[in-house]
Parts: sequence; C-alpha cells; structure tokens
Amino acid sequence: MPEKTPPVSGGKERVLVAAGLFVLCLVPILLAPFPPAADLPQHIAQVRLFKTALAAPGGPYVIQWLGPNNLIYAFLLAFWEILPIGVVARAALILIVFLWLAAIHGLGAGRGRSLAAAVVASLLVFNQSFYWGFLNFLVGFPAFVLWFALTTKEPRRTSWKLWAALAGTSLLLYGSHALWFAAGGMWLVVIGLANRAPVKTLLLRLSTLLPCGIIALLWYPRLAAARATSGFDTAAHWSPLFDRLASFLDAAFGGLRGPVEAAAFVFILLWAAISIWQNRDRLGRVMDRNLLTAAVFFLAIVAIAPDKYMNTIFFSARWFPAALIFLLLALPAPSFRRLPAKALALTAALAFFAATAVAWRAYEAGELSGFAASLERLPESPRLMGLDLIKESEIIKDRPFLQLFAYGQVFKGGELNFSFAEHYSGLVAYRAKRDVRWTIGLEWAGSAVKRSDFAFFDFVLANGDEKDHKTLSSFVELAPVTSSGRWRLYRVRK
Repeated sequence: MPEKTPPVSGGKERVLVAAGLFVLCLVPILLAPFPPAADLPQHIAQVRLFKTALAAPGGPYVIQWLGPNNLIYAFLLAFWEILPIGVVARAALILIVFLWLAAIHGLGAGRGRSLAAAVVASLLVFNQSFYWGFLNFLVGFPAFVLWFALTTKEPRRTSWKLWAALAGTSLLLYGSHALWFAAGGMWLVVIGLANRAPVKTLLLRLSTLLPCGIIALLWYPRLAAARATSGFDTAAHWSPLFDRLASFLDAAFGGLRGPVEAAAFVFILLWAAISIWQNRDRLGRVMDRNLLTAAVFFLAIVAIAPDKYMNTIFFSARWFPAALIFLLLALPAPSFRRLPAKALALTAALAFFAATAVAWRAYEAGELSGFAASLERLPESPRLMGLDLIKESEIIKDRPFLQLFAYGQVFKGGELNFSFAEHYSGLVAYRAKRDVRWTIGLEWAGSAVKRSDFAFFDFVLANGDEKDHKTLSSFVELAPVTSSGRWRLYRVRK
C-alpha cells in the first residue's frame, strides 16, 4: 500500500478551502452575462429545440432519447424552468465549476492526499474544454472520478452492491459523453491489469458496461452516417509530435491570452518536479499508485489519440487536464522553506482566478459591445444568420465568438444558419437532412458569405469592425437595425 501524506488537513478545512475556491471561480462567471465558452449557446439552444420538438412531435426535430451526451441537458432543462433565460448560461458554467471542484477535492480527501495539491489541481477547472464550452464532455470528469473510486476498490469477495454501483456509474459516463464511456471501459481493463485483479472480477466489472455498450453500438453507426452525409469531416487527423507537445499549454488551459496561463502552467510543472525530486528516494511509498496509473492512462490517450476525429476537435488534447489533476493528486505536496505549500497554492489560485475575472470583464465590456442590444431588437422566431467577421479575440484564445449568434435562438427561437441539431450527437437533431441552400460553414468563415445568402434569412447578426459594418450597411439587401458596437443587427430586405 502507498504511504499516505500526513493528515495535515481535516475534513472541515478541506470543505472551507474548496468553498473558498468555488467563490473565486464564481467571480469571472458572474461578471460576464455571455461567458467566453464557445459552444455554450448552442447547448442551451438545444433546450429550446427540445421544447419545440415536444410541442410538435411530427415537426422537423427529433429527440434522441437513448443517445449519449445528454446528461448535461437534464441540468439545462431544470435551469430553463426555474431561472430567467438570461441566467441559464452562467448557471451551466457554475454547475461545471462546482462539479469539478467537488470531484477534485473529494478525490483528494478520499485518497488521503494533500490539500495543497488539490488546490493547485483546481486551477485546471478553467481549461481548454471549458473555454470551448464542451459541456457534455466536462460533466463526464466528475462521473469518471466516481468510476475511479469504485473501480479501485478491492473487495475480498464479489459484491453485487458494488456491481450495481458500477452499472449506475457506467450509465452516468454514457450519459455525459460517449468518449467518457469508452474511456471508462478502457480504464477497467487498465486498472484490472495494474492491480492484478482476478479474471472473474474483471469480467464481472466489464459486464456493467453491457447495457449502455449495446445502445452505443446501435447509436454510433447512425452518428457516423449522419455526419458523413451532412458534409462534416469524419476522418482522423494527427499532428506531428512536436506540434502536439507545443500545444500542451493550451490543452491544459487554453483560455486567456498573455502570460497568466503560461505562469500557471510553469507553476504546475515546477510543483510536480520539486515533489518528485524531494521524494526521489521514497517516491514509491509516498505516491498513490492508482492515481498515478490514471494520470499515465490519460497521458497515453493524449499521446496516441488523433487531434480530430468524426468532426470532434481536440479529440486528444481534451484529456490533458484530467491527466494533470490525477498526477498532482498522486504526488505528495513539495515543501518550501519560507512558505507552507498550502499558502503558496492558495496564493497562486487567488492570483489566477483574479486575473481570469479581470480578463472576462474586459472581454464582456469591449468585445461584446452591442451584442445584448442586438438580441433585444430581434423579433420572435426569426430566421437568423450569424456572421463573425473578426474571428479572434484579443483577450480570449481561439474562437470565443464562434457560436454566440445561437443566443438569438435561445432568447427568441426561430432558426439559425447552423445548429447543433445538425451534429446528431446531442439531445435534439433534425428529423431529415436540412435543405441548406446558403454557403455552408459561415459560423467558421463569415467572410465567405455571399449576398445571395441573405435571401434565406430575416436578420443578420454580425460581429465586425467599423469597416465591416460600413460594407454590410452598403448592401441593398440589408437594413441596419442597430448602429453602434462591434455586434450589430441587420434586417434583410425582401
């Protein structure tokens, strides 16, 4: 058995620290009514489409009741019913933060690991998948932590109570994301071999995957066929190894431009390196072998899996934060002469989340100017085209504006030039392939729009600079509805 770290933190202290970190994480979210999480509005729009599909069973939408990836929508539907629509986006991210912090600190407490290490691991809550708004994937991490806790138990005899718990948790993995369900199955084999589990025990535990596994086998061919016929890139793509190594910083965080995330990443690496060096003579006794096995397991996925597959971006990179979290918890906290490890970790967390709050506020105030006013001017049930002519933010990495136009459907309903209903991997999908006669992919490349595309819509919501808006205003097909800010609304003249 591994030698546990000294019990320097009681349960009450752990709860207070985790609660304090949760409050710190709330600040940036509360400061941004439209948080920089790219896919978030499309996920909330799925709730609107769900209610539409329920009201019109024979309509254009079909509910995929048995598909994976739907667990997050149970929460979103609840938020939709009890909260103002304008609050649902922030409530979704608050839920994700709460679940991740609960999983990290619960795992650390359950394994007797350092509270300081759990604090450092908490920095990884604001990761690349978080900024891309992969809500269904994000909700899978807490489910896997529960799966980890159950699969690392070693009962002296077969326990049907444990079998039932594993079967229930496998349903959570399947409901969160198909990738987490697949990872859970592979993990069962890995941890079984690592802990030399009897074949009978391993097979019995694998049997808990059968119900959802059969459904997944029936679901996946339909997904592949639907995406292929919809024109999505379903091939596997690998980047060169050096490029993959160079992207580790963005894989861990991937949100803020500037030095903040680089400093946090270096801090995490130094924390782990110092711990390994200080404990080099007794590392096998003080580290948690099961946690380390999980870290290596996720690192292997990062190294081997493709960068993109079945139109799923960051297919491999999205596992990197989980790998770092398990690694940090597996190692004992390093010791420092002038400052306790816990105090240093809390100072780093305070600085990181404060910098995040400042960045999110600047993003909301500057780069979303005119956005809320444009949404307010939309009528009910419009056919809305979204154009992002700026693409990249000066504050947030990657493409935070990518799906913002979907808030038009969230607040007012109607139809969009692109919807997640075309992905066939969420709660709601189109019953049949949509008749798209405008330029495909405008959400990614707004500059590719043709003037003939406007005829298929009632309004255009555009993100651009003054030159872009001057050009759009000159088109006879468009009549400006709003006239200030980076985001402006145009009515299509029929």
